[in-house]
Amino acid sequence: MVPITGLVESVRDMPEWGLVVATARLERGQRAAQSLNELNAADNRLLWLLLGADEPRTMRQIAEDLRLEQSTVNRQVNAALARGLVERLDSAGGGAKALRATPAGRAMFESELERKMSLLATALDALPAEAREDFVRHLEVFASAYVDAAEHQAQDGTARVAPRGELRGEGSPRGAGATPPRR
Repeated sequence: MVPITGLVESVRDMPEWGLVVATARLERGQRAAQSLNELNAADNRLLWLLLGADEPRTMRQIAEDLRLEQSTVNRQVNAALARGLVERLDSAGGGAKALRATPAGRAMFESELERKMSLLATALDALPAEAREDFVRHLEVFASAYVDAAEHQAQDGTARVAPRGELRGEGSPRGAGATPPRR
């Protein structure tokens, strides 16, 4: 096994290393920003979903939309109900009750979103004006590809570690970390 210092030295010039460093900085900034939040991550996800939906959602729909276990959604929804962030609606036919954000939940979500967007605007200002739109577009593509790759690995139950030569693009005609094109 290569000592960590040797590994770091061997990958320091690779773009992937730059991403490791940049995402570590980003995570540090996110932790600092989250320390000001009134909403936790579960409340934020739930409100994002409910406020973006065309109609109220049942617990089953929420579980499917968020790709979470029903028991997890039940616990998170009950916590949001207790905090007054969401409310249950009476169902006409006696079926599953739907949920929607309360005015207080909407206000809290919108306040945090506004603060988050202000932080992002400040960070974007560090880029030249002509590069901002391209940066956002490229970041969206990168984030989608990263989520796809991470979910694929999680689904397979394996965290594949590429051999060091493959990371450098050696032995891979498409370069470091290349994935086959989608068809």
